[in-house]
Amino acid sequence: MEDSDVLKLRVVLDDVNVERLILPSRPETINALISEVKNKLNLSYEFRLQFQDPEFDNGLCNLVNIEDLPSKATIQVVRLIEADLSSTSTDDTVLLSDNTVSPERLCRWPEVFIVPIFSYEVEYCLREGNSVLEREGRGLRLTRDQKHNILDVMSAEIYKHKAYPSTLQIGKAAEALVSKHPCLKEHGSRTGCEGWKNSLRFKMGNYRTKLCRAGIKDVAVNGGKRSRINPDGTASRANIKRPRRGEVNFLPNYPSGETKDTLEMQRLNMVEEFKKTTAERDMLLVNQQMQRTFSLRREEMVNSAPPIDVLRDRWPALFCEPQLYLEFHRITNQNLAHSFFSELDKYTSQLLKLYKKKTTGRFGEKLQQVVTAYEEQDKNNITAARTAALAGLPLYLKEDSSDIFKTCTDESEVSQEEAVALVAVVAEDEGLTGVPFDPQHVSIILEGQVVMSTRSWTDSLLHLSYPEKLSGFFEFIQVVLLNLDEGRKLLKPKLQALRNGLE
Repeated sequence: MEDSDVLKLRVVLDDVNVERLILPSRPETINALISEVKNKLNLSYEFRLQFQDPEFDNGLCNLVNIEDLPSKATIQVVRLIEADLSSTSTDDTVLLSDNTVSPERLCRWPEVFIVPIFSYEVEYCLREGNSVLEREGRGLRLTRDQKHNILDVMSAEIYKHKAYPSTLQIGKAAEALVSKHPCLKEHGSRTGCEGWKNSLRFKMGNYRTKLCRAGIKDVAVNGGKRSRINPDGTASRANIKRPRRGEVNFLPNYPSGETKDTLEMQRLNMVEEFKKTTAERDMLLVNQQMQRTFSLRREEMVNSAPPIDVLRDRWPALFCEPQLYLEFHRITNQNLAHSFFSELDKYTSQLLKLYKKKTTGRFGEKLQQVVTAYEEQDKNNITAARTAALAGLPLYLKEDSSDIFKTCTDESEVSQEEAVALVAVVAEDEGLTGVPFDPQHVSIILEGQVVMSTRSWTDSLLHLSYPEKLSGFFEFIQVVLLNLDEGRKLLKPKLQALRNGLE
């Protein structure tokens, strides 16, 4: 198919809006097509595209390659969270972050570590050393001060990404160093950088000590341990507080010019805002103050881990779905909804195919019920496909989800559920069995309390505390869909087998 071909598109914007769009030629890339759709239809928000694939009975698939799109096709606009610039301030609107008070770390650990620039003297010696290595095959012998400069600058660069990097991540940084400057490669080690790995590991410990003394919160929280000057302190390795899986901004310092008292005043202002009705509430102000008070909130979470009822009293905005998405972004620098659903959509059809093959045993029989229920749904209903893929996953992993995922018809039954649960409220004619493809709403239960309600079952999964009974199910979400472990964790055999089946 040539690029000059006319492209005739039926563009589905939502359940009630469909536009006809004719392009004189095929765009060269997906991004170019998105730009054309956005400009021609005057769309002010960010989105990705799906198309009806004729190879799968016109079922919706993610549009990844522009060549896959027929010259006459139906495409679906899938709106991204946190991107509507024309939104009004309501509880149902995801507002953009206030970039004037950004968290300290603005990116996750990079795929390729970028080696920083060292002092003028060291950079000159490295250039000369690389030239000598290329001409004569001799490596560079550094002075003590030169090596210290390299380690100091590398440690500061590593800290920009993580205060407590893993051994693997330190190894990646060391490999990047000797790759950029081959004259530093160690000919006596297996990888050529084992010595640099050890030096960087110890240097990071020393660097954290300096930052702790300076009062940097994410390392100072572990200060005051047992030492010669504090013999009665706790053991140096006891109760170390460090980022959990995927956390980038673990414990940031207060914004410049702010104190605990000034941030507490802003917190109290937000509490007063949430005493107003939804229509009266100034969500733009709440959004700005939530961003501003992020460091105070993280301090409370890390140091005292308040129970749900206290947390809801002190930070009511956290129990609004848009703010919860923003808080996840502040902590991980990752768009939760976009990352989750884009990866889920990539695996949905493969998961459903795997479910169809598993027909034996108690879990296999229940899995077939999920598949059968999905086949009765509209093939173009992406929410139904996502729901079936996620509802079947615990059964495929042989995990009993009956105590966590529940269905009811009476709103009053919701508060009587277990400490951690996800309860879909459905119409009486739908019954209590099967998959809740079209619930009236879904309530999230934490510590025996209804903390939030969402419109769909798949959305509610993003806000549920992870119970031990479904450890495999939620580990799949964290590691495979959201990539929060950054390659550090070895998956359980059954999860690794599933991942291999999806690739």
